[in-house]
Amino acid sequence: MDTLLKNTRDWLQTSTRRSFSAVLVEAKITPRQVEICELKFVKGLTNYQIAAELNVSVKTVDKELNTAYKRITNVLSFL
Repeated sequence: MDTLLKNTRDWLQTSTRRSFSAVLVEAKITPRQVEICELKFVKGLTNYQIAAELNVSVKTVDKELNTAYKRITNVLSFL
């Protein structure tokens, strides 16, 4: 994984709920990406568990997360 994307993931894991939500809104990610990010970082589910809950493939979850990470990285100016 690219260093910037890894840093974004790490930030999402340690951010407060308020800053997490603000960044997701600012990044203008899709409602599905928001849902996946919340399941991943708020509920702590694995990609496999997210896929099962949303009835999609793990590959779809991976793709949506990577797209969201890229948009969020653009918002996080400290990276």
